[in-house]
Amino acid sequence: MPPPQERPVEGNRRGQLAGVAFLLVAVLFAVLLGTGAFSGSDPAKDASVVDGVRGTEETTALLRGVPQDGITLGRPDAPATVVEFVDLKCPVCRTFTLKDGPGVVQDLVRSGRAKVELRVLALESFRPDTLVGRTAVHALAAQDKTWNLAELLYYNQGPESEQWLTPALLKKIAGVSPELRDAPIVTQPTAATTRMGAEAEALADELGVEGTPTIYVRPSDRTDKGAYRRVDLRGTGSDAGKIASAVSDLGR
Repeated sequence: MPPPQERPVEGNRRGQLAGVAFLLVAVLFAVLLGTGAFSGSDPAKDASVVDGVRGTEETTALLRGVPQDGITLGRPDAPATVVEFVDLKCPVCRTFTLKDGPGVVQDLVRSGRAKVELRVLALESFRPDTLVGRTAVHALAAQDKTWNLAELLYYNQGPESEQWLTPALLKKIAGVSPELRDAPIVTQPTAATTRMGAEAEALADELGVEGTPTIYVRPSDRTDKGAYRRVDLRGTGSDAGKIASAVSDLGR
């Protein structure tokens, strides 16, 4: 018969193993939940589809009546400016744009509290076709329709490892979108699109932007480096809410 003290030791070991197993299951569940494996959390899952193009109705509704000026969305006299650094092939940018973008437009832009400046980057890992998309988006700045195409590209984003951002797709989207049907789709760099791309890259370098999406807020009457305040998107809670809080903090 084993000594009495050995039984508790065996029980403790079993309890420890059970605890470790439970912890591993909990961690795995958290990871799967965070990636949307159980929830089907694709923000474009239920979006409208017209002739194979997703999100035309939602984009029209989101931007209807909101003034655009080049890469800027919102009233010219808005006291604050939200600066969004994004890449059109970035899946995290897609989630941010489709999930939190409507809240930014509704709460900040439509109210006149802020306007939003879209700074489109072309990260090395997403080239070469992300350059084609950026050129097309920047070319539409002259028509004040940059935001329409950028929004639709996120709705119709393909796998980040594939070269899906093609002239054919851009023309297909433009042919379906009510706002873009008469707009020229430019896929070859021009002096204007090259300048806009260089300006976005230079500002990103100056501010130390390392990835996308990266969000800053600043007073609209200031463009010096010290005016930019980075919005911390980490942690829980709505990114739109974090941006709104950062805009409110500008006045303090």
